[in-house]
Amino acid sequence: MIPEFVSAGKAYETIMFRLTPILFCVCVSQLLTFSPSVLQAQTVNDTGQWLALFANGDIDSAKTCHQLKWWFDGHSRFFDDAGGFGQSIVRPGIGYALGDSGAVAWAGYGWIRTSPASNVDFDEHRVWQQITWSENLDPATLGFRSRLEQRFLETGSDTGWRFRQLVSMRRPIECAPRLSLVAWDEVFIHLNDTNWGANGGFDQNRVFLGFGLKRDPHSPHRIEVGYLNQYVNRSTGADLSNHILSINFYWSP
Repeated sequence: MIPEFVSAGKAYETIMFRLTPILFCVCVSQLLTFSPSVLQAQTVNDTGQWLALFANGDIDSAKTCHQLKWWFDGHSRFFDDAGGFGQSIVRPGIGYALGDSGAVAWAGYGWIRTSPASNVDFDEHRVWQQITWSENLDPATLGFRSRLEQRFLETGSDTGWRFRQLVSMRRPIECAPRLSLVAWDEVFIHLNDTNWGANGGFDQNRVFLGFGLKRDPHSPHRIEVGYLNQYVNRSTGADLSNHILSINFYWSP
C-alpha cells in the first residue's frame, strides 16, 4: 500500500463528502432549470436515444494485487428525433484503488466518431484521467466522478482541455427491492479555447432521472432507464437541448 495514494484517497473522500449537500441541490436545480418548458423559447430542442455499456472490475490474474482495476464504456447515440446516428464512443482505461478510501484513480483513452446532421463525419481522440468515489449511506449510494480530458479532433490542430464533474445518487425502493431511484448530474467545463470550436467556460450539462433494476442485491449486472436532458452551450446560434431516452447497462464482476 502506498501512503501517498492512501492520503490522496482520504482527502478526496473528505472533500466530496462535505460537498454532498451542495452537489445534490445542484442536481435537483439543474433538472428544474433545464426542463422543456423553460428551454423551449431559448434553445433548439431535439429528441434522441442513447445506449451505453459500463463495465469495470479487478485486474487480479495473479491473485496478488486487488488494487489494480480495468474500465470500459461504450456508447451509441441517436439524434434527430432518434432517427439518425449521431455518435459512438469506445473508452477503455486502467485504475488503481487508493487504499480503503473507496476512491480509485483512473487513466485511459477514448475514440469518438461523430456524425453531424449538416456536416461530414469526423473522429476525436481523447486521453483522460479521473477519480471515482462511492459511499454507502444506507439505503442510498452516493457517487462522484471527477474527470479531466485532453481532446484531439480531426477538424483542428489544438488540444482541448475539458473538466467534467458528476454526482450521482441511487436509492432502493422499499416496496420493490429490485428497483431503485437514480438521479445524477454532470457539468462540463472547457478549460481553453481551440481552433476547432471550443470556447473556455461552460460547455454543457447533463441531468438524468430514472430507475435502476437488479436481479438481486448481489448481481453484477444492472440496468438503468430514464430521461436524460443534455443542454449544450453553443458559441454560434441558439443553445441546444436534447431530450433523451437513456438506457444504460452496468457490469461489475
